Amino acid sequence: MKNFFALCFVFPLYLLLQVSAAAQPIQIDRVEPEHWWVGFQNPELQLLVYGDDIQSARASVDYPGVTIEKTTLVENPDYQFVTLRIHEQADPGTVQIHFRRGGHTHSVDYELRERHNDPGRNQGFDSSDLIYLLMPDRFANGDPSNDEIDGMLEGVNRENPNARHGGDIQGVIDNLDYLKNLGMTAVWFTPIIENDMPPEYGAYHGYAATNMYRVDRRYGSNEKYLELIEAAHDRDMKVIMDMIHNHVGTEHWFVKDQPTDDWLHDLDEVGTTNFRTSTVMDPYASEHDYNSTVQGWFVTDMPDLDQRNELVQTYLIQNTIWWIEYSGIDGIRMDTHPYPYKEYMAEWSRRVLEEFPGFNMVGEAWMPNTPSTAYWQAGFPSPDGYESFLPSVTDFPLYGSLTKGLNEEPGWDTGISRLYFTLSQDFLFPDANLNVIFPGNHDLDRIFTVMGENYGKFRIAQTFIMTTRGIPQLYYGDEILMTGGGPDGLKRKDFPGGWEEDSISAFTQEGREELSEETGFPVAEAHDFVSTLANWRKENDVIHTGKLTHFIPQNNVYVYFRHNNEKRVMIILNANEESDVLFLSRFSELIQDSQRGVDVISGETVELGETLDIEPYETMVIELE
Repeated sequence: MKNFFALCFVFPLYLLLQVSAAAQPIQIDRVEPEHWWVGFQNPELQLLVYGDDIQSARASVDYPGVTIEKTTLVENPDYQFVTLRIHEQADPGTVQIHFRRGGHTHSVDYELRERHNDPGRNQGFDSSDLIYLLMPDRFANGDPSNDEIDGMLEGVNRENPNARHGGDIQGVIDNLDYLKNLGMTAVWFTPIIENDMPPEYGAYHGYAATNMYRVDRRYGSNEKYLELIEAAHDRDMKVIMDMIHNHVGTEHWFVKDQPTDDWLHDLDEVGTTNFRTSTVMDPYASEHDYNSTVQGWFVTDMPDLDQRNELVQTYLIQNTIWWIEYSGIDGIRMDTHPYPYKEYMAEWSRRVLEEFPGFNMVGEAWMPNTPSTAYWQAGFPSPDGYESFLPSVTDFPLYGSLTKGLNEEPGWDTGISRLYFTLSQDFLFPDANLNVIFPGNHDLDRIFTVMGENYGKFRIAQTFIMTTRGIPQLYYGDEILMTGGGPDGLKRKDFPGGWEEDSISAFTQEGREELSEETGFPVAEAHDFVSTLANWRKENDVIHTGKLTHFIPQNNVYVYFRHNNEKRVMIILNANEESDVLFLSRFSELIQDSQRGVDVISGETVELGETLDIEPYETMVIELE
């Protein structure tokens, strides 16, 4: 009897609430994606619709070739997911999506655009490219007016290495000619999407998104980003966008009001990640360890997305497709690629390449060895049957061999021999020439610092990266011997001359000479060295796609050749602080009948007799005649 009376009380209250809701005007705060295109391979489009009690409104459309496939209601009444089917016969135009509740109607004008057909967009990237990685906040402040934005949580403080410093998209645009003259063919910068996080967090790096469809206003705007891409394309340079699908920032609007109970992994339940991504392919991994890897939060300020939720999956994939079609970017670098569920990452790659077949994506696979890195590349014959569909991977094993090998006593399998042994495992990669290789990045100590500020070792590292197989990537400021290590902020110092108040500009020859005097390092010489090698590389297909043949290092000297039917190049790396003599008969199969060549670095003619004298820490890139 008690339950009966309770029901008699609750049911009228429920009806009263329903009547009250029906009497309220319909409010819609967000529709994402904000527009779409006709002509994609996948005809379905999932719209995230967000507004006060939007679930109580019924959606309908009346547009030729567009129908509602389904409507998904979730735990949070302020969300409604409307899946449209855009049929082949649908034309570009404005689709009116009507939401009705009681006597109220709210119509959303949803734009369907025609897809771009410019062949200069979405080009992809490959081993013919040389990528320049920069952090927009630390490169150049081209527009000081956006340093402080009303309503955003953090301004600028250049005195704090972990705070925002004010670099922006305009700063990159202003210095594209510097990058082009340096010999770069592509620019990748850390994420430019909104990171409106508290000052104490330090979200200048861009990896804690708070809106995945908006450029951070302290960098500029979506329109400014398009201007940058167009300016790069006008200079025959490509743009690679950094994305993160493992996590977002705690201030993201859908974190503060989650659509579903399983939109994120529960921090209280799973804690932070163990950072052991080997558990993903380890045949002996415990379920506990595996779950800790893929479900644990990267840090407590970065909520971990649960890609098992199909709504989350579709949201993220559509966001990627939206940015590619909207902006014309030429590639993507996917942050923390092994941390989300690998099945999701495979579907992400497949869907992107389905819509953009000539595109390329590189996954940040920070793995300890070659087998666990190769696992992530498309075509790897994994025993567990996993297919990633991912064209490119970051080659951390090669980086490790480079930095260890140049900083230890040489031996049978140590010293520069590490490079030889690491490359000898390339049979594990379906296509090692698509590996992104590097002497440093924003998460690593500066290469000049790692090399003990030894300029000879620095030259060896740069020469190797720009002449071996793969897609080379350099880190901003390495060309001017920037130093830094330890805390992240010290690895990510401001590029000298990027701010009006800077007394010296490394963007100019005069400034680089001043830096040489001030630091005691050969800054101007290092810049010229990198520029000479990079610009030569740009014009030589033999380095892009030519065969690599290497010889077992002897006396800590590594010799290898890049060659094709038209050209042969001999690279010599002497990793010793003493001079040496090379007996050239050992390399006769590649030297053949050539009696001389030209060293690309020095410009001098090199006679190829019985022996060749090499100086301490010498690097030679000899075009054989």
